[in-house]
Amino acid sequence: MPSLQIPSGRIFYADSRPTTTPPRATLILHHGLGSSHAFYRPITPALTSSPHNFRCITYDSISSGLSDIALPLETQSIQTLAKDVIDVLDALGVKGKVIMVGHSLAGVVAAEIAAMRGDRVMGAVMLGPVLPQESVKEVFEQRVKTVQEKGMEVMADTIPTGATGSRSTPLQHAFIRVLLLSQNPEGYCSMCRVIGGASVPDYEGIRMPTLLVAGREDKSAPLKGCETIYERTGGKKRMEVLEGVGHWFCIEDPEAVGRLIGEFVEEVGVEKVV
Repeated sequence: MPSLQIPSGRIFYADSRPTTTPPRATLILHHGLGSSHAFYRPITPALTSSPHNFRCITYDSISSGLSDIALPLETQSIQTLAKDVIDVLDALGVKGKVIMVGHSLAGVVAAEIAAMRGDRVMGAVMLGPVLPQESVKEVFEQRVKTVQEKGMEVMADTIPTGATGSRSTPLQHAFIRVLLLSQNPEGYCSMCRVIGGASVPDYEGIRMPTLLVAGREDKSAPLKGCETIYERTGGKKRMEVLEGVGHWFCIEDPEAVGRLIGEFVEEVGVEKVV
């Protein structure tokens, strides 16, 4: 399996490229809690093929999916996850600026990078970003206790149907269940603590173009919180709301999500990077 050694540990990654032409832009896509690089597999074929022909780098965060089970020596946080993104780009020798895509927890990471690393990123996509606040901390502290007592199966029994929208299907529920059951409980709890302890990014300080995608029926990152993030975000921005969709965007409505990301990158302007 392809892997990279970065300061936080060894990660599994996938580097998807156009088959017939050099890439016109590079995207790095960061999954959310209880997920993996596979979350983005329903949309990468459309993004790597004509007319876009983008390069898509996906990976499993440390302690998630197929990456190192052992937690990093440094406690994980939004800031360490943002550093991991840059370390992945460096390890792959990516030159120039990229588009950062982040889902849920990683939507907060995307905002952090957009505010702080304009030297490496030219645009950011936030899919169902969680709004850091005290009530979120309480929710995820309780989730940590539940997983420590009962394991990941309790999450796999409730999240696939509880966190998806009215248009979701049993096949999509099964996909999400497998993602959850593949998680190391200790790593999942670490990511829960990242969300619970997240500080509010400098949304106002963002100067690059951003796209925020919300789900009308998202209970994990409710529309009201996404609207608050959008209102606070500086720079050129766009927000889209997906009808009948909950929190698992790329699984529930890959066609719409792929289309929106493709349009956004084209609007931002492509930059050939290898």
